Amino acid sequence: MIFESVQPGVPDPMYNLKKRADSDLSPSKVDLGVGIYRNEQGAYQELQCVKEAKQVLAKIDLGHDYELTTGNPGFLKEASGIMFCQGGLASVQTISGSGAVHLAALFISRCISPYIKVFVGVPTWGNYKPALDLVGLQTIEYRHYDPSTRSYDHDSTILAIKEAPEGSAFIFQGCCHNPTGADPTPEQWSEIVDALKVGRHLPLFDLAYQGLGQGLDEDAYAVSLCARRRLEFLACQSLSKNFALYGERCGSLHVICKDSRAAANVHDQLRCLIRWEMSSTPAYGSRLVKLVLQDGHMNADWKAELSAMRERLASLRLQLFEQLTRILYTPGDWSHIVQEKGLFS
Repeated sequence: MIFESVQPGVPDPMYNLKKRADSDLSPSKVDLGVGIYRNEQGAYQELQCVKEAKQVLAKIDLGHDYELTTGNPGFLKEASGIMFCQGGLASVQTISGSGAVHLAALFISRCISPYIKVFVGVPTWGNYKPALDLVGLQTIEYRHYDPSTRSYDHDSTILAIKEAPEGSAFIFQGCCHNPTGADPTPEQWSEIVDALKVGRHLPLFDLAYQGLGQGLDEDAYAVSLCARRRLEFLACQSLSKNFALYGERCGSLHVICKDSRAAANVHDQLRCLIRWEMSSTPAYGSRLVKLVLQDGHMNADWKAELSAMRERLASLRLQLFEQLTRILYTPGDWSHIVQEKGLFS
């Protein structure tokens, strides 16, 4: 029997939790598992600008042909423009942010060095280490979060960067940290970027929640700072949350290089990796995002809707804080809830 020796996969707590939550029909159910923005009724909320883009796309009727292996060029130009304007850029479309992280790790392993040490601050998103293990990269953990102060641990981060072997890689979440909600300040990001530059390290940014923290530009501060200071780095981008296109798996990977020649070579290597793994990426979500970002009216509507989502998240944090402190008199200091950003705490 060929498959008799196959063992069960590693348990995934989030997978099991979602299955149980989805099957729970209680009207009192509140799903605090998967990081998805819900409306006041606890349901998925489609953006009006996306509804409009769907109507426009239906009239254009582009069909269902394959896109280029590296993705839709117009989409990639608009997507990178949300984060930074930069030359020497190699951009490809990915299967959302998760696919971007995997592709970035695969590229580092195959084209930079399979022996590079990758530093990850913990606690963090559960898929980083498995994605790195999958391509043979070594993960080294340091403390991102100080539980005693319920805040980002800057001293631990700077120490890890300074003590890391020259030319190491560091994974950072650009904003709305999953699962702590605790982000560095602009001043702390500046120190981080300086230390990375001194150590000749390779930053890998994961930007999954841009616009849901403080604003589009504010949430991309660390990425744009690296670009301004002319570091070479990778930026993984998801459009799942800020366009509410979760199931369309719309994302991109941007590699910022010193010059256009290096960018062309990096782009060609990424083309090979995408071709060998998945041939091409999904078209529908990227077409919708491209339409919204290229149209002045829909773009303005998107930014307004995104601001409303962000403001509601901040309002919910404040309501929870006041419920715990002023109504329930819950022991302890709960101020971190209103200081954190995004969907997590």
